[in-house]
This record gives sequence, structure tokens and C-alpha cells, in this order.
Amino acid sequence: MRRNLTNAAVLKQLATVSEQLAAGKVTGEKRMDLLRRQAQLGDLRDAIAERARRNAASM
Repeated sequence: MRRNLTNAAVLKQLATVSEQLAAGKVTGEKRMDLLRRQAQLGDLRDAIAERARRNAASM
């Protein structure tokens, strides 16, 4: 099942993941999981922004 996240929720999760990575306490597989999640959230953020631009252009 796919969850629909708002832009605010994506940004909040992205900030949380970034903070965890910046703290430097996570290593190994957990760090790789966080890096993957950061990439996914970044892609999702970009997709939401693109969708908003397209919707604005079509009005």
C-alpha cells in the first residue's frame, strides 16, 4: 500500500533523517538505510514540487 504524504510531512521526515545522519552515531547497514530513505524522500519532494508546477501551469 502506498502512503500519500504531504509536502510538509516529507520535509519533516527529510529533516529528521538528515539530523540522524549528521549526528554520526549511525553506522553500517542502518546508515545505508537512512541514506536510501533520504534519497527516496528527496525524490518524493521533487515529484510533489513538479506536480504543483504542472497544476499551476494548467490553470
